[in-house]
Amino acid sequence: MSKSEEVEAVAKKVIEEIGHPTVLVNNAAVAQGKLILDLSPEDVRQTFEVNTLAHFWTLKAFLPEMIKKKSGHIITVASIGGLVGIAQMTDYNASKAAIISLHESLRYELDKRYHTPQIRTSLVIPGHILTPLFSTVRFPNSRLFRFCFPSLEPITVVKAIIAALDGQHSQAIYLPFFANFTSLLRLLPSFLRDFAQWFTNADYAMESFTKVSGRRADEGPLPDLSHRSKSD
Repeated sequence: MSKSEEVEAVAKKVIEEIGHPTVLVNNAAVAQGKLILDLSPEDVRQTFEVNTLAHFWTLKAFLPEMIKKKSGHIITVASIGGLVGIAQMTDYNASKAAIISLHESLRYELDKRYHTPQIRTSLVIPGHILTPLFSTVRFPNSRLFRFCFPSLEPITVVKAIIAALDGQHSQAIYLPFFANFTSLLRLLPSFLRDFAQWFTNADYAMESFTKVSGRRADEGPLPDLSHRSKSD
């Protein structure tokens, strides 16, 4: 996904075998989970190549035919991390903030410059999803936290995307419910914002993070995680 020439080659094969797609879901992501001074140039490049630049390559591959036919639906999967700052997530959150802006600018280009408002664009902003990407993150184990900030099963996100496609109109999808209020954190006084960060343990959840998905050859094999418990 991070290499434009490979995306172009796969796109050509897809078009030859099954025709031009009418739906594009940009969902690939990688997380390094390091403090900013621990991030290597390779880490930062990989994060933005996969999480941000890949969106440009898939759009350039599939959008022209959508514009030609004045029909299609583009789903952009971002993150609440693109709306707020979280320690040990500088590169990831910045990459997700970039695609939120990409989504918004694309909407206006389609409407005003390409004159194709019929092409729908939907933005998905989820909280924590139970996939391998963030499987080693540790959240508070209290019932109150799990009630207020539940993790999402992948199928929940998929169903929301399918509903958006069925609805055939552009929209923003925030999951779970608390995600609807995430952007409001920037409007709070600093002491309330700090309290929210403390209550959610946001700035310490990544302390025990181990990169599972998207490991590069230079990072070596995945360490043995079998000794970890859910409370570690």
